[in-house]
Amino acid sequence: MKKINKSDIEPLQLSSYRAVKPEGDWDGFRKNRQRYKALKEQLIQDQKGLCAYCENNLALADEQVQGTDDFRIEHFHPKKPHEPPPNHALDWKNLLGVCTGGNQMDVIDNRFTTPDHSCDVPKNNNNWVEIILNPLYDVPAFPGWFQYIEQGNDAGKIEVDLKLCPTDLQQKAQETIDKLNLNAERLKRFRAKVIENFRKHFEELTRLGHSEDEALEELAEDCFVISTQEHWLPFFTCIRWYLADKAENQLQKIGYNG
Repeated sequence: MKKINKSDIEPLQLSSYRAVKPEGDWDGFRKNRQRYKALKEQLIQDQKGLCAYCENNLALADEQVQGTDDFRIEHFHPKKPHEPPPNHALDWKNLLGVCTGGNQMDVIDNRFTTPDHSCDVPKNNNNWVEIILNPLYDVPAFPGWFQYIEQGNDAGKIEVDLKLCPTDLQQKAQETIDKLNLNAERLKRFRAKVIENFRKHFEELTRLGHSEDEALEELAEDCFVISTQEHWLPFFTCIRWYLADKAENQLQKIGYNG
């Protein structure tokens, strides 16, 4: 999980609906496809294309790709029971863009992995506000709080970095991994592939004569250039961990803040 910055100005479609129906529910809002689409586009833009929980890319289908979007809107604070105020169902700061967690059969890129679910699928309507990290408020831009296993049977496994995560938040960080099942086999496999690909790029650069520092620095500069890429690469924090201090230096250089 990484820090997320949400636009201060919420989509007009949401604020207008809430002004007319301050006690309206989510089902009523999303019946209108254009309203839902406006929120979807803004969330993807704010999150730079990544799921708020697992950091896989929020893959969208088009005419050339069979299947449906790997996207849904999640309410961090449960939208039900619906007992406003406050109306969590229509609170812009309560909405996150997440992947479908492996439970949608027709989602693109063969991401259907039932019963291997993650993200908002296990969260469902559970009130875990005080139990798991909120990427909007609890997770800092610096440093990264998570580390990964690089090789072996557990390759791609995410763990709390006990050296960097504050002591008082370590349990909450671990609960985030456990409750959202961020070590689902599907996610471990995806992250292991990311690590493997970066290892190959690193070894190729060193074969070409780069020092290890130079190779890592070049990879960091290629990965973290927000001015030239609309979205972050999938599994941002895993890449950040692999590139270590070179990633931190580059993120500082570009003014990264989520």
